[in-house]
Amino acid sequence: MKFSIYLNAQSPGPAHDREVIEAVTEQAKIADAAGFASICLTDHHFTGYNTYGNPFTYGAYLYPQLPNRTPIVLSVAVPALGHPLNFAEQCNLLDMLTQGNCVIGIGSGGSPHEYIGLGRDQNQRAALTDEVVDVALAALEKELDDPDLEYETAHSKGVLKLRIMPTSWNRRPRFARAALSEQGALRAAELGWPLMTGRMLPDEIAERYATYYSALDAAGHDAETIRYARDWSLTQKIVYVGETDEQAMEAIQKPLDYITTMTRNLFAVNSDTAGFKNSVVGVSPEDRDAFVEKAMLVGSPDTIAAQIDQYAAAGIGHMSFVFLFGQLPVDAGRRSLQLFIDKVMPRFGGTDA
Repeated sequence: MKFSIYLNAQSPGPAHDREVIEAVTEQAKIADAAGFASICLTDHHFTGYNTYGNPFTYGAYLYPQLPNRTPIVLSVAVPALGHPLNFAEQCNLLDMLTQGNCVIGIGSGGSPHEYIGLGRDQNQRAALTDEVVDVALAALEKELDDPDLEYETAHSKGVLKLRIMPTSWNRRPRFARAALSEQGALRAAELGWPLMTGRMLPDEIAERYATYYSALDAAGHDAETIRYARDWSLTQKIVYVGETDEQAMEAIQKPLDYITTMTRNLFAVNSDTAGFKNSVVGVSPEDRDAFVEKAMLVGSPDTIAAQIDQYAAAGIGHMSFVFLFGQLPVDAGRRSLQLFIDKVMPRFGGTDA
């Protein structure tokens, strides 16, 4: 089992933004020293859901601070919110600055507020994602002397005459796809991209990955593509490790209050947002018991290890964990992370740095 850390901390307000960014940077450094498989960043804007906002910028800032050069993974970027050529440039630049040590996960994202704020139709998010990604991939393939690349999407139109600069460290940046649906899993397999998912129970994830792996093996990819896709497929959970189960459950109540309120506000835009919420988050924190069961791992080190064992038995070999969430106090997040490193990781072959 491989573990990655997912940095997505919320800020109580403008006066705390710097403190929160410093806290997640500290967690990244701790994870780098402890032997985590990657540092996962996410793409959220002006909603209070993610303090650093732009994962490309923050990833480029963070990577040089990691002595062990732990890979940077975007889980996920939301191309539907931007311009396809800007997105292609950002992917190449992060790939270059990390010397190819990054994975660009792609998803349809965020919240209605993000789509509204950036002038996008939230009900077209899947189509917008596909058209931006298709143009960006074509642009990344274009050589200097190739014919002009004409493109048009719902929000952009133009001609790429030369090439995307900079070039990437690799032939092309490595991509992955986030999906909760079977259709999304099949599309990831067709592309030879890793599948990123979350907020499912072990048996649900086992069924989804069985479909994905079967389609991946049948798609005609070479052995290296299949190895890459399997290595970087992961599921994401919010984690709190306490000294006891009781202490852990008590510690998460206020953060869950915040997440519940924030989710209610994020999706209280219009009557169309119910479907958006169901497709994006899978389960709402307004149903607290279901949210804890499906989206979280909570308890003592023994309990956390037993929960991870259930996912390992379901065929999951890579899990990404959020340790700072819902305005959890920084010290509490630090203790939870350290307990995980000291008491849980060694049971799965992790280091005890």
